[in-house]
Amino acid sequence: MRLKRALMATLKAEKIKKYFGQRKVLSNVNLQLENGELYVLFGPNGSGKTTFTLIISSLLKPTEGLVTFENKDIYKQDASYRKKVGLLTHSTFLYENLTGFENLKFYGALYGILDIKRRIDELSLLFEIETRMNESVRNFSRGMKQRLSIIRTLIHNPEVILMDEPYTGLDEIGVQILEGQLSNYRKSGKVIFMTTHNLLRGYGIATRIGILSRGRILFESDKKKIERNELNEIYRRLIRNETF
Repeated sequence: MRLKRALMATLKAEKIKKYFGQRKVLSNVNLQLENGELYVLFGPNGSGKTTFTLIISSLLKPTEGLVTFENKDIYKQDASYRKKVGLLTHSTFLYENLTGFENLKFYGALYGILDIKRRIDELSLLFEIETRMNESVRNFSRGMKQRLSIIRTLIHNPEVILMDEPYTGLDEIGVQILEGQLSNYRKSGKVIFMTTHNLLRGYGIATRIGILSRGRILFESDKKKIERNELNEIYRRLIRNETF
């Protein structure tokens, strides 16, 4: 199922291919992301979700294809595009010998945030880790590191939010906080892209969904046009057919 998008895309990926040596990871992936939507890309491990996320963040260049933000090639915008992006990946990008506060202060300086203490206080309270901010990150649990990494992703109030498997390590409260904040960001008009293999969670928060398998988007739909049970059936059928 392919949907024609009537509105102009803010972030657009066209005919993305990616090879690592002779191994093909992505094959002609096309995606359009608009302001005020939350696109969730589902796929099993090894489907190419992380690679695609890194490509649209500009941290990884495609072998072929083009990614544009507001009709401009993201690789020709120098650091200006990256300053507009908040990226969460499997790596926390945290310095374990520093405290939580010191980590966020460092990233705040990179983005030129003036009142960084106020911003750190605001987000650490929101994500309920304010009492841990003066502790070394090496002492944090995986879930606490994930919360801190999410704050790092959002610290500069990015225009584009890219999250690869954001539920990793989060408990139920952490999930609820994250989803509430993403919902607020979506309503404010930000571009939000998320990958996950958690169909229940991803469906609940998405406005538009896609299924990626073996480097190809096999299905795409506005969420309001598909029921969750139907999505489960389509996902299993597509992944099974691609795997065996």
